[in-house]
Amino acid sequence: MDKYFLIPNNKNDLTDNLILPIENYSIGFDVYFKVEEINALAKEKNVSVIINRFMHKTDIENIKSVIEKLENIAYYFIEDMGLTYFLPKEKVVITQNHIINNYESVNYFKTLGYENVLINNDLTIEELKEIEEKTESNLFMYYIGKNNLMYSKRHLITSYSDYKGINLENKKEIDEKMSGYKLLIKEEKCGTCIFNHSIYSANKYLKELNNINKIINLSNMTKEETEIILNNYDNENLSELIEIDDYFLINKIAYKVGDLNGRNS
Repeated sequence: MDKYFLIPNNKNDLTDNLILPIENYSIGFDVYFKVEEINALAKEKNVSVIINRFMHKTDIENIKSVIEKLENIAYYFIEDMGLTYFLPKEKVVITQNHIINNYESVNYFKTLGYENVLINNDLTIEELKEIEEKTESNLFMYYIGKNNLMYSKRHLITSYSDYKGINLENKKEIDEKMSGYKLLIKEEKCGTCIFNHSIYSANKYLKELNNINKIINLSNMTKEETEIILNNYDNENLSELIEIDDYFLINKIAYKVGDLNGRNS
């Protein structure tokens, strides 16, 4: 999968370029990998890891110890910038969800020595292409997946269940009445994530995103969805095979303060 990276939803369907969630230090995924499993796979495949849960100062020594045991890792996708203090800059992918929205942010990180950056996929195709054209960094984006909309350290489903005196499963679909969107709420040991139930896909614009590494996140996908995506991840007509959501690619939602002047008049 040239320029494609897979976050798997099981431990059997594994491609050559993998991004693996580390057990106890990642959240929002279907499967997590122990250090021994990661090192074994890294002997045969191109393996990166993702560390995206909120860290407390008491976690630092533990995660540092875990990282020191990892072998042959291509990239470390990290959300907590504190981890950069003990990771080689050339292997760090700055992975701040929904934060990096323009080429200026990407270029700023490059001045700090970080050339690998995951850009927000809440952008239009024109905005993504502008970042491609005006940066020289190694870019990544979530190309196919159910977007993570929110992450809280709180156990929201448990709290609601206790308050209402009811028993809810730790993974639940809800209909958000204000927007009309269907959402997926998933509670884990490290907190709670809320995902868009629909599948984001940029396949339609495949030829226009030549210089961006594309991440396929199979988390929260059904078996049928998984099979279709694995067989058609590079098919520009994926939307004809499965229901996808490309709203953000054609509707601008990210504005600078000055852009909004006069919009309410």
